[in-house]
This record gives sequence, structure tokens and C-alpha cells, in this order.
Amino acid sequence: MENNSIKVTLKAEIPHRDQQIDILVDILETSTLPPFLYVYGHTSTGKSLVVQQVIQSIENIQYAAIQCIECLSPRFLYESILEQLGCEDRCDSANDFTRHLKQIYVGRPICIVLDKAERLRDLNDGMLIPTLTKIPEYTGLNICIMFISEIPFEKFRCGTGSLDPIHIFFPQYSKEEILDLLMKECPQPENASLYQTYLSMILGVFLVACRDYCELRYIASRHWDSFMEPINSGEIDRTQSVKLWRHLEPKLRSSLNQVYVRGPDTCGTQIGLKMELPFFSKFLIIAAYLASYNPARYDRRLFVKAKEGRKNKDKGLKSLKKQKLHNAARLMGPKVFPIDRLMAIFYSIVEERVTPSLNIFVQISTLVSLKLLTHTGSAAMFQGVPKYRCNAGYDLVRSLARTVNFELGRYLYDTTV
Repeated sequence: MENNSIKVTLKAEIPHRDQQIDILVDILETSTLPPFLYVYGHTSTGKSLVVQQVIQSIENIQYAAIQCIECLSPRFLYESILEQLGCEDRCDSANDFTRHLKQIYVGRPICIVLDKAERLRDLNDGMLIPTLTKIPEYTGLNICIMFISEIPFEKFRCGTGSLDPIHIFFPQYSKEEILDLLMKECPQPENASLYQTYLSMILGVFLVACRDYCELRYIASRHWDSFMEPINSGEIDRTQSVKLWRHLEPKLRSSLNQVYVRGPDTCGTQIGLKMELPFFSKFLIIAAYLASYNPARYDRRLFVKAKEGRKNKDKGLKSLKKQKLHNAARLMGPKVFPIDRLMAIFYSIVEERVTPSLNIFVQISTLVSLKLLTHTGSAAMFQGVPKYRCNAGYDLVRSLARTVNFELGRYLYDTTV
């Protein structure tokens, strides 16, 4: 596909990003790729979408797209890139990575896209970033390293020199652009003019506090039925915009305090189902919750492998009592537990065989940084026994358990003992 036709097609598919599409197509269509590109801008500004569509539209380019939030070690990152490029060999270091790249290179330009690249700052003591940016120099191949991030590149400086990239900035959408994008999500095309009036009300309340397109789209979809309720019942005519505004305003003002947080009806389930966590991290949170709310003396009874021999109790007679017990335990708050107990529960509840490795402990550190676990202090560290407390609530843990087909209630002390 020719350069101009790619631009025309992409601009029709992705509105209000014409300048960024032009720059990316012109850069990636050249015979020699630049070694380092840095794409940045606020969340929900179309960065990942534009990059993905541009790269997929260029036939001659070979690429790998990695979500850095999933990469817990340099080895995992290297092997994920190589796997997308057609190499499944083990890769333990940057030297192995460059060697494998040379082996699989077939003359086509290679673009390595690293989304949420700010997560790489915590890997390998900050040395991974300069290593990655110099991969084209180390290999001597036609390779482009592309970072996608929400922060300026100045915050990536890590003491040692790295290449200065070509910067491509994605500004926030203007009010008119957001309105145009949201109009494309109109649930009832026959009510397009009414929906535009409704969106103007939404933006009038929320735009000052939030310019995130995805969040505004969620808010618009959530309140549409409430807006249409008096119209469908005949209480208010669709032309009476002032009365419609008075009907909707209290609900919008109430939701203004829950921007980005969601309401109580969706918080636990939505966060649990959509949280971007690796598979074993979900089991670590579940194990931490069980360690925080189950007495240690019951671990043997709850987590022994011979679960088949456990007698079933009469759930019909005691379900209400057990629920009250569990509610009481939750009200008392999570208890502190040592890391060895956490790992014992973790290895017990994971169905597949897990080899103890550094990656598991790295995931625990990640959960601490996400505030899902809390380290209880430095005193325990000097004794060689780190201790933690689980911050995740019951609704969140239950939702995570459902995503991995784990029966949480079966392992809770208050509902089984």
C-alpha cells in the first residue's frame, strides 16, 4: 500500500490524529528505521491504537508489541519479543538477545514496540532502558526501538547515557474532538440530536475534572438510560432541555466524586475482572487474603492436598451463621502473616506445579508497589522473616478468584470450619 493511501485510510479510521499518523507513516516507511522513537502523551489519547494500526498497515515491516506491565524481569521481556519474532529459544541476557536477533533477521526492518515503557525503569536497577535503546547499535541491524509512555522522556534518565529519541507527542483531545468521538458511540442513531444535547450536559459537568476519553465514554453510557427515563415515560418532552438538565444534574454531580473510581455496584467486580495482573499474581493475592483472614492453626485442615476426604457440612442450616462470622472477621481487618506462610498457601492452591523462582518474589514486590500488599515494617527484615498484610478487599479477591476458576469460599475459615 502506498504512503498516501495508508495515511488516507488511517485518518478515516482514527479521527483527530492526522499529524501523528503522518509522522509515524513517514518514519516507518523509510528504508532505514531510526534506532529509537518515543511516543508519549496523556492516557486515552490514541497512542497505542495509532502505533498499532500504522505498523500493521506497512507490509514490509516485522514487529513485536509488548505490554511492559506484564514483564516482571528482563528475561521475560527478551523472550516475549523473540517469541513474537519467531524465535522460541531461551534468552537469559542482553548478549543472548542480540545474538538471537541476528540469527532471525531476514533483511526486513524490525520494530520493537514497548507499551507502558515507564514500567521498565524498575527492572534491572534501571539499566534495562539504556540497554534496549542501544540494541540497534549492538546488532548493526535495521531495528527501531519504540517506547510508548504517559510521562516525558526526561523521567527515564538513569545515570548512564542512552540515545536521544525522536519524540512524537499525542496531545489531549479538545472538547469538540471528544464530543465528535462520543457521538460515534450514539446508542440510538435516530436520537442523534438528542444524544448530542445529552453529551453537552455530560461534558459541561465532567470535562473540567476529567479529559480521559475512555472515562467520559463510560460516564455517558452509564447515565443515558436515566436521561431517557422521563422522556420514555412522557413526563418530560425531548425538546425541554432545561427540565431534562434539572432531572439529570443531581445524578451527574453525585458521579463527579466517583470519576475513575466507579460506584460501589461495579468497583469490586470491574476492577477484579479488568485488572492487568499476571496469572500467578492473582493467586498470590488470593493466598495473601486467605493468610490475612484465616487463623494459622487451621491451615493444615484447609489446605491439605487430600481435600476429597473432607466431610461436607450442612450448608443449609449454618450458611447464615457462617456468613455472619465471615463478615465479623472482615470487620476486624486483615492480620499480618510471614512470607513463608504466604508461599505455603500459594503452592497449595495453585493447581499446576510451580517451581520456586525469582519471578514469584518479584511479583510479590510488584503487588506491594500496587498497594495490594503492605510490608509491615523493617524490623522483621532484620530477622530474615518478611511479613505482609493483604490490602485487597473481599469483593476484589472474589472477582480475581473467579477469573482463575478458584473457589474462594471453600478455603475461608469462617465458611468451612
